[in-house]
Amino acid sequence: MKLHIKANPSLCEATRVGEILREEEVAPLEELGASPADSCLAGIQNSEYVFTVNTEDDEPIALVGLVEHQEKEDTGIVWSLSTNRVAKYPLSFVRAIRELIEEYGGLYSRLVSFALADNFRHQRFHNVVGMIPTGEYVDIPDTPLSYRVYELITTKGLNKMYYYDQN
Repeated sequence: MKLHIKANPSLCEATRVGEILREEEVAPLEELGASPADSCLAGIQNSEYVFTVNTEDDEPIALVGLVEHQEKEDTGIVWSLSTNRVAKYPLSFVRAIRELIEEYGGLYSRLVSFALADNFRHQRFHNVVGMIPTGEYVDIPDTPLSYRVYELITTKGLNKMYYYDQN
């Protein structure tokens, strides 16, 4: 089964994904006081690049975005919100995410993403798409939420390290 990527999703598509997010995605959002639909809409509005991952019937099953890190130079944050339908397309979904990371990740030297510290599947997904744990954790104040930080040094970052940092 094939999936395809669509750039610049509409608010309607974001809302559809938000209405049927996986429970493991909804619980942390509720802990933060955010609704799934509002989180999807905020993702579209606040990200430089946003995509839907769609089925062959053009049904969006996930939102994926890339936003510039506000504190770390030349670093992008990769985020995703997905529905239960992603489970029907495990290999295609991983390929789609890898493709997006490869194509758009080169805009930055480093990409980071966050996986729930108590969710092994979340962490495993990050490993499968090529991100590695940094050993850092981010605790969200006034909540029990803790996220494990993952990173990927892009080709741009490797070139910068090997060719531009040598004086």
